[in-house]
Amino acid sequence: MGIETVKQVSKTEAWLGMLRISNAPTIVSNIFVGTAIAIQSDYFVWNASYDLFLAICILAIYFAGMILNDAFDAKYDKKLRPERPIPSGIVTRAAAWILGIAILVAVSIFGYGHGSAQGLLLLVVAVLLYTFFHRWLIPAILFMAACRGLVYFIVANPVQGADLTLLITFSIALACYTAVLTCIGSFENKKDTKYAWVTWLLMLPPTYVVLNNLTTSWIACIPLAGMAYWIWLAWVNFQSGNKISGMHKILSGFCLLDCVLAVSLGQYGIAVLCLACFITTVAFHRKILGT
Repeated sequence: MGIETVKQVSKTEAWLGMLRISNAPTIVSNIFVGTAIAIQSDYFVWNASYDLFLAICILAIYFAGMILNDAFDAKYDKKLRPERPIPSGIVTRAAAWILGIAILVAVSIFGYGHGSAQGLLLLVVAVLLYTFFHRWLIPAILFMAACRGLVYFIVANPVQGADLTLLITFSIALACYTAVLTCIGSFENKKDTKYAWVTWLLMLPPTYVVLNNLTTSWIACIPLAGMAYWIWLAWVNFQSGNKISGMHKILSGFCLLDCVLAVSLGQYGIAVLCLACFITTVAFHRKILGT
């Protein structure tokens, strides 16, 4: 949702807004949980430089996707959201296209040259498909869900013959949360509040995971309860028509989902890092809009 009144911002602020920089910690928390999933496997070998490479590439793809999204929507935003960077003239549409595509090409080249990191190419393709088809609801939901779900796969980096049950389950949970969030986002500019109930569907993925591992990881019920409270606050925001706050809550909710999943794996240190990402995201949203 755009800002209601047009205000002057610097070029730096405009670019940071286009990057949705305030949501970046949610990607970082996804990367942490991808690592937690990998730790559960027999093939996991810690490689700090390689993991840092993947993290940088995934974040770069996210930023490129945000830039391309604004570039693609420029003509729509000129009518409906004139305060945004490209319609307001602070950033040119050509510059956005060039930078976004350049980032994706660079990551694709690096990914192709690093063997197991070729999963990055799938993420690049998913981002491009979302960019060009997100004006239609069903493709937007499917491709955005794929973008997030692939993060776990890329970071966990399964080897041939490995048991993928846990990885697939968690990736589907993340993808489903993303799908519901994307659906809610498609209604954020509408004035009615009749779809506010959809917010509660965000609790289905983490609840399934916790119930499925209840006998071995019952302690995950604690972060699950915290997440339920946060989603309730988002529902209250949507019910009252405060949709920007509602969207910000469910966006930062990615980190709470990751926290629940990490605890269910017994990775409490990673869960704390995900919680730190949640706090950082909430703080960032106070300065730069995440939606």
